[in-house]
Amino acid sequence: MTTIITALILFGVIVMVHELGHFLVAKWVGIPAEEFAIGMGPKIYQHKGKNTVFSIRALPIGGYVKFIGEDEASDDPRSFGNAKVWKRFLVILSGPLMNFLLAVLLLAIFFMSFGTVQTSTHVYEIIDGSPAQEAGLQVGDKIIEINGVKLDESDEEKGIEVFRDIIKKQGHEPLNVTILRDGQTQGLEIKANYSEEKNSYEIGIYFGKIERHGLLSAIGLGFLQTGRLIGIMVQLVGSLIFRGQGLNEIVGPVGIVGEIGKAVQAGFQDVLNLAIIITLNLGIINLIPFPALDGGRLTLLILEGFRGKPLDPEKEGYFHFVGFVLLIILMIVVTFKDVTTRWF
Repeated sequence: MTTIITALILFGVIVMVHELGHFLVAKWVGIPAEEFAIGMGPKIYQHKGKNTVFSIRALPIGGYVKFIGEDEASDDPRSFGNAKVWKRFLVILSGPLMNFLLAVLLLAIFFMSFGTVQTSTHVYEIIDGSPAQEAGLQVGDKIIEINGVKLDESDEEKGIEVFRDIIKKQGHEPLNVTILRDGQTQGLEIKANYSEEKNSYEIGIYFGKIERHGLLSAIGLGFLQTGRLIGIMVQLVGSLIFRGQGLNEIVGPVGIVGEIGKAVQAGFQDVLNLAIIITLNLGIINLIPFPALDGGRLTLLILEGFRGKPLDPEKEGYFHFVGFVLLIILMIVVTFKDVTTRWF
């Protein structure tokens, strides 16, 4: 039940933010909306505003904003189809952009709550049952010397490399490690284990130090990390479309709910990470130039701008309807794969 509730909240918020982008920019440029809907199918709740009906529908698989004169001829000068190309372009583009801004916000929350791991000779994590744990090493200890060699404090990354090199050279022989704990130095003897998988000797620790961030720093990092993630995801989507790589890894609603369930069990940090990935994916996928997606609409608007005259609204509506049907078929196929993979 917790998984279902969390999934509904995540999907609801991410879809609402996307549609809110369309709605707010349309209102700003003077295009009225008939309906702002979260979900698909029959209405289960609605509220009539001054110009717009706000509704929640039964199937939590998306949402939409219906504008006056969208995909149909209209004599209303305020209608979507009669608006200038640049206004319609901004309205369509604003949905994915809002998903990217949501990712920035979620990342900022993440950095303020959990911080970032900085390169340091402090012990960040210790593997259970490792030689380091058996020797009494603790998270937060700062390693300052190994076998009489002091680690360079001015260049901690170099100090970590020196530490690892000495472990490799020492092999099974005991290591004399000096640490700084609570302002006091302490000596420990650690004997490394050989890892056949990595073909090296290890004592079972990860280096690093958590750095907490204030609001402005977290927002700045949020923009940087969002840019990096978008770059990575665009490459993955490109590989999927043009090379077919990762085709077996596509998941639908059932698969996503399963991942949310795992994240819920792991804790808030994993749920937050998954929300960031989902909202970025929604933004990027919507920008693909395919019928019924925002990217398809943007492509037609660019074409209209070059032609200097609008496309036939009924033909454009049919074009997007065909795309929508194909997307539904794809969702059914992916959902079937998810179900058979998980339960059969």
